[in-house]
Formats: sequence, C-alpha cells, structure tokens
Amino acid sequence: MFGFSMYLNKDITENDLLYIRQMKEAGFEELFTSLHIPEYDTELYKKRLSALGDACKSSGMNLTVDISPSALETIGLFLEKAEDIQDMGITGIRLDYGFKMEELAALSKKMLVALNASTIIDEDVVRLKQYGANFENIEAWHNYYPRNETGLSMQFLEEKNRALKKVGFTTMAFVPGDEQLRGPVFSGLPTLEKHRGYHSLSSAIELLNETATDKVFIGDPRISKRTMEQFKAFLKDQTILLFGSLLEHAPSYITNPFHNRLDMARDVIRFEEARSLITETIQPKNTVRREKGSITIDNFNYGRYMGEIQITRCDLPCDGKVNVIGEIRIEDFDLLPLIVAGQKLMIKEVH
Repeated sequence: MFGFSMYLNKDITENDLLYIRQMKEAGFEELFTSLHIPEYDTELYKKRLSALGDACKSSGMNLTVDISPSALETIGLFLEKAEDIQDMGITGIRLDYGFKMEELAALSKKMLVALNASTIIDEDVVRLKQYGANFENIEAWHNYYPRNETGLSMQFLEEKNRALKKVGFTTMAFVPGDEQLRGPVFSGLPTLEKHRGYHSLSSAIELLNETATDKVFIGDPRISKRTMEQFKAFLKDQTILLFGSLLEHAPSYITNPFHNRLDMARDVIRFEEARSLITETIQPKNTVRREKGSITIDNFNYGRYMGEIQITRCDLPCDGKVNVIGEIRIEDFDLLPLIVAGQKLMIKEVH
C-alpha cells in the first residue's frame, strides 16, 4: 500500500488536484496531511481541509489527517461524531497525544485510527482491547524526521515493526520526495536516516522488503514526474523503470521490456532476452571504460555472447569485446540493487 502527502500551508489549487489524480493513476491509494491550525487562521485551514477532502472523495482516495484534540475541536469536529469527520472526506485520524484510549477504541469501530508507532506501549494495547477496539482499523505510523541525523536506524525500525505486527498492528513509514521538499529544513521527510536524499522508490521498496513495513507514504509534498512514472511502472507492472541517455549506435530494441537473468551476476545486470533480438553483426565501437551505470552490448569479438546487453553495477575496465551504448542517469543508481534475479526492467531514453 502506497500513499503520499499534501499540506495545508496554502490553498488547494488546480495543479494540486491534477497531482492527486496523477498519483491515483500511478497506483497510490492514500493521502496524508497534518493539521496544526494557528488560532487566527481557523476558517482558512478548515476551508483548505474541506477542499482536500472533496478532492480525495472524487478521486476515491483515502485521507488521513494528523491532528491534535484542540485543532480538531477548533474546526468544529469531535471524535464522538465520526460521521461529521467522514463527511469532510477524512477516512482516518492520526493521533499522538491528548486522546483517551476509550475514545480511540470507540473511533476505531467507525474509521481508521493511526497511532504513533514510537510511543505505543504494552499498556496501551491492553487498554484498547479492554475497550473493545477494532484492531483492523488501528495502525502504527512512524514519524518522519525533517532534521538531518535524527532519522531512525534500519535495525531499530525493523525490531519495532516486528514487535508491533505481533500484536496485530499494520505498520507505516515515510520516504522522502524529490521535487518539492517541505520546509523549513528542506532535507526530506524520511523515517530512516539512510533514506535522506535517496530515491523515493528505492527507499519505499527497501522499507517493504527489509523492515516489516506494510505501508509507505511519501513524506514530502511532491515527487517529480519521472519518479511518479517509475512508481507507476512498479505498482502497475512490477517493472523497474530506469531513465538514461543512449548513443546513436544503441539498438532500437534497447527500450523493450527485459528481465534480469535468474542466475544474477555480481557486477552487471544481464538482459535475459537480448541475444535473441540481434539482426546483424555487431561491430566493435566505443569500447571504453565501463563506469557504474553504463549500458553495454557485446560485439562480435565475444563470439556467442554477441548481442548481450548489460548495465554495470560497478566500475569496470574497457574491453575490446564490449561496446558502451549509453548510461543510466545517476539519480537512478539507487534502483540498481533492486534489480534482482528475474526482475523485469525497462530503459527509457531522456534527452
């Protein structure tokens, strides 16, 4: 399950509505916002939240709001009147402090309740059970960490998540965006410190595969169109999409879908279907040093390997039997480790 974030520091614009539709089309199913209302801007923030809720309803998107008891009441909403909250398009409330377990248990019978994963203790679970909470509607959401060096370690996150899942919680964590970072620090909004500055998709897949995280949200306000396209390729077709530049002697079929070989190589990604596609003898050309991210094709000097296409995972020396025909953009290097045995991938040329 994937989600993204949008904040209410400005009015919801047509561009924001378009972004929501595009993210929905790309495979994202949930939206997160944080509502901390200055006293003098109550009506303004209520208007913005209502507009965001309407956009989510029309797009079939779930909306979870991080909100305090005082902020909730400031805009005229109350936990005991869940129907009024849902009428605004809100499908979930993320609660941190100031709420009673009895209130949370009652709310969980009507809508999603997201608790702070870092502050849940055994006593909370006992009390929620005593009050008859619906644990299918209660999730454990980690924080994002705007300041450098303050994000969690992978080991801590995994240990915490596994403990939470034993109790029955669905777990969620954040990854950074790349086009528009949230201020005032502008250093990304990841849960894990190692993901600060990393590719959003690479970070998301690592959370799902390595840390017992069930749901991943983009913490920052925007991802780029190319990153959105990469998420879409992965969510819709389980394809790792790489952007790169190609030289004129690259074969036309280089942008076809391929699979990494099942006998996965250490140093390179080997395109399973490539050799079956050659139609002519490949002459030696541009047999230069193969830096990490190079796209190569074997020429006739490699005999039966002629036509094999590879992407280098590391720097390799020049080889008279191997032509360099392009390179993957450096921003996508974080995705290379995700291309495991049998993984489907595609290269898309950028100019």
